[in-house]
Amino acid sequence: MTMKLKKAGIALLTAMLVLGNVTPVMATQTSGTQQTTKTDTLQEEKEDAVKEIGDYGSITKLKTDAETAKKIDDLVAKYQELIGTADKDKNKSGLSTSASIEDCVSSAKAAIDALVAGDDNSGQDDTNVNPSSTSDFVMVGGDWVTPVATYGQNVNIVLPVVNMGSVNLANISVTPVISNAVTEWPFEIETSGYTQTITDLPGKGNGQSDMDRRRELTWTLKTREDAPSGYYKLQFTALYYVGTEAESATLTTYVKVVGAPGSGNIESEGSGSSTPRVIVTGFTTDPAEVNAGDTFTLTLHLKNTSKRTAVSNMLVNFTAPSEGSDTENTYAAFLPTSGSNTAYISSIGKNATTDLSIEMTAKSDLSQKPYQLDVTMDYEDDSYTAYTSTADVSIPIHQAAKFELSTPEILPATISVGNEADIMFSIYNTGKTTLYNVQVKFEGDSITGGESFIGKIEAGGTGTVDALVTGQAATKDDGTIKAVITYEDEAGNESSYEQEMTLMVTEDTGLSGMDDWDMEEIEYNDSTGSSKKAVIITLIVVILLVIATVIIILLKKRKAKKMLAEELDLLEEDEDETDAAADGEKDENGKDDADEIS
Repeated sequence: MTMKLKKAGIALLTAMLVLGNVTPVMATQTSGTQQTTKTDTLQEEKEDAVKEIGDYGSITKLKTDAETAKKIDDLVAKYQELIGTADKDKNKSGLSTSASIEDCVSSAKAAIDALVAGDDNSGQDDTNVNPSSTSDFVMVGGDWVTPVATYGQNVNIVLPVVNMGSVNLANISVTPVISNAVTEWPFEIETSGYTQTITDLPGKGNGQSDMDRRRELTWTLKTREDAPSGYYKLQFTALYYVGTEAESATLTTYVKVVGAPGSGNIESEGSGSSTPRVIVTGFTTDPAEVNAGDTFTLTLHLKNTSKRTAVSNMLVNFTAPSEGSDTENTYAAFLPTSGSNTAYISSIGKNATTDLSIEMTAKSDLSQKPYQLDVTMDYEDDSYTAYTSTADVSIPIHQAAKFELSTPEILPATISVGNEADIMFSIYNTGKTTLYNVQVKFEGDSITGGESFIGKIEAGGTGTVDALVTGQAATKDDGTIKAVITYEDEAGNESSYEQEMTLMVTEDTGLSGMDDWDMEEIEYNDSTGSSKKAVIITLIVVILLVIATVIIILLKKRKAKKMLAEELDLLEEDEDETDAAADGEKDENGKDDADEIS
């Protein structure tokens, strides 16, 4: 309002100064006829000027609200009166030259334009209400009609977002900057979170137009009953990654609010002047990449956007999100090392910036994701009027990859050249981040092969390695070989780890046996998950069964022999008893015969 009245006053003063310069011109008119003719012409110019100013004001009023239209009527009346024909009062001489009349018309139009421009901004210092962004990549896309929000009713706030870079972006989180001050956020706060995610945002060079590459986010919000009329600046914080670097951008758009009768205009709230706003324009961390458990320094870049007043006596409060599975075991994700989550700034000048730093420690068990830190700023203007602004910053937390290996099992522990050994071990992901594209390769002068792809291992998960290596040369050292494990983190950064193990390779002796079998000629069913190891085990089982069968047969034969021997012994005993009985009878018969003969 102050800027608007100043522009109108300057224009009015300019016209009055022109009026003060017309007296000498009028004094030079000596001829009555000439003076009458010039006066009539000048009167016509005045009437034309009055009509032009009136028409310009009437057309301009169609684009404004009732309050601004009334101000335009008052401004038109003042300039018409200055020209001197508003009420056809012949006693008012008004302007007396064509040049001064033209200057007055130009001044009137400029004053009306300044008034309307001030009304469109509704108390904001900058008359530019076009959508904007702090990023060269993520921007508000295209021309978009400013939505109109009526008190007590819902309105759809549409934010078109476009990627003007050449790198495709994904998973961009967009969060509106919310405040409980009605002059900063004219909507009801009906939920705890308003963050939305753009899954993909293509960059330039893929053959699509800017319109086709644009993505739109929509928030349905209810306008507060006590929201003053006027234009409000809405800001949204976008967090995304360009490669492995975390980036943030502030997207700005506007909404026009139609308040309830008597709610006033946003520019007349508080002390009657525009609200000085302190915003967070960005932040940095040292180190740039914050790992869970690290102590880091957070630096906020603050700006006082007001060109009217400095702000002072600022108290800044940091609120970290709570982590934990239940209310009894929750804790702050970030803890200030000083023990206090508040900071003080004595003052920030008009349209000036300052930095605020605080040292914090991230909890060691945080998950790998961005964490939002809420910032509340309480301050005063030059008139000691108190204000509150809120903002938030999203700090990406990284988790170092952690894993353990089981004791490798090598079967057999010694092989000859040309034969294979089976190496088995497990990878346990003991960290809080997922391991991607896990691969294992074996290195050694005496072996070849064994490459294995495990893939993704979730946090707390296990990956199994079962690889076959082939002996290519006899071992000339202690038999140490290496298993090289490579993996990627969520940002695509590759890391590796080496595990040593022992496998002896001997020269080929030429002896036949298990090692000389051509395992490739043994058919097995891949669909059932069989392997050469299973074939070897099967062969061993078959051999054991054959041995067991042979033993059983031998035992049976031995038993049969024993039974046969016993039967023979019994038969011999029976024969002996029969012979003995026969001899007895013979003796008795022989005696009788002898007696008889004698």
